[in-house]
Amino acid sequence: MIIVPRIQIDADKFDYASKMLETIRSLIQRLEKINPTKMTHEEQLCFWINIHNALVMHAFLAYGLHDDKRMKSTEMILKAAYNVGGQSVNAQIIQNSILGCQSHRPSLWVRALFTPTKRSMAATARHPYALQHSEPIAHFALSTGAFSDPPVRLYTAKKIYHQLELARAEFIQANVMARRQALLLPKILHYYAKDAALELRHVVELVCESISEAQQKAIRLCLRRRIDKCVEWLPYKSSFRYVVHRDLAE
Repeated sequence: MIIVPRIQIDADKFDYASKMLETIRSLIQRLEKINPTKMTHEEQLCFWINIHNALVMHAFLAYGLHDDKRMKSTEMILKAAYNVGGQSVNAQIIQNSILGCQSHRPSLWVRALFTPTKRSMAATARHPYALQHSEPIAHFALSTGAFSDPPVRLYTAKKIYHQLELARAEFIQANVMARRQALLLPKILHYYAKDAALELRHVVELVCESISEAQQKAIRLCLRRRIDKCVEWLPYKSSFRYVVHRDLAE
């Protein structure tokens, strides 16, 4: 993996970056003629995951980060949109309305939940690009540039479920910890479990399937108590950080 801890302007590479952004913009314009509903379910799932991650990364590169918290630059970036087949879509719409996943950033999810206009629209209208059925496993592929988010990869339709299962296993391996009789689980695993309607014991079983025998032994020691008493959810860190799979960066 390649870790990108910050974004900064480099005068020597500014011209190169500007040319690359122009190339990206020309490619993005082609999305206006695409009709995702003509794709198979696997193709749609792959398409929207890749578009989500490209859109967020594009927005960060184009707008950068601002030190002034009042500007809420990250929220602005997550509202940046592409025109796909005549429909304006942003990261929140892709996560919530198309893939059927709870937003990773709690503040955005809570705001959407308690905004009357969005709530009433969600109750009466289905997004025209919504998948036939939700895909909670997409949680392990979606990145909003936050410290707690999973790595960015390129997904392909033919191998999408295998790739997503691998992404889930690697995310669990990298983020689950057992210490002091407590099993510490990442918040994104909580969002996934909620969207997939998994009970806590099923989450722990999933974790055990994805980790080494030594880690499983440590978890079994934690689970000598009631499962709900030994599981702790790690807070979601929204500070900026990108983790990019090396294959994508080459």
